[in-house]
Amino acid sequence: MNKIKTEHHSVADWDFTPGAGYALNATQFVSPPTSLMVAQYNGSHQRPAILCRIAETLCIPQGEVRTWHRTWSRAHPFRLYFRNQHALGGADYENTYYWDIANNLASLHRVVAGGLTPIGNFVVSFANNTWYHWRTVYWNGTTPGGTPTLAVMLFLEVAGEWVQQGVTLYDTDNQWKDSEINRSGLGYYVPAGVGGFFDDTEIWGAV
Repeated sequence: MNKIKTEHHSVADWDFTPGAGYALNATQFVSPPTSLMVAQYNGSHQRPAILCRIAETLCIPQGEVRTWHRTWSRAHPFRLYFRNQHALGGADYENTYYWDIANNLASLHRVVAGGLTPIGNFVVSFANNTWYHWRTVYWNGTTPGGTPTLAVMLFLEVAGEWVQQGVTLYDTDNQWKDSEINRSGLGYYVPAGVGGFFDDTEIWGAV
């Protein structure tokens, strides 16, 4: 894999769903001086997608998304997006794969034209008001039975080591593997009074 996005968060590097509430925050961060805070703004969009707009990240059919995340309500999911099909200049979740991570569950989904298909889920553990380092890896592989598939893994950093969470999940539908748009990013479910922080996000692409 090649590390493509390694800089500290800059709002200019991301496309946001219209109406999303976000700001750089100087009180919570992993690397100074700020993190990216996502929160509801004046009753605005509750499920914003945040997609990287750096040129080298606009088509990554096989790769990784890594980010530090901190929430003040783990009951409301944050998301890791990959193979998102929205063109540069905007962001949504109408055609994409994504992880929903909340409470004690990580759930992988595929969305085609707004229609949601669950791929699988498993138990994870994390707490409120604590920074965690997450990583998802996805590639074109085969199932244990030898069927061509999209394969997806989720990791959490523990004591400086990446520890796989749950099991490898497979989607033999393998949407968008040949698409000319395959964007990556972050997301959140943010009702009023709820939100969280992202920092030191990295997007990797297969060599």
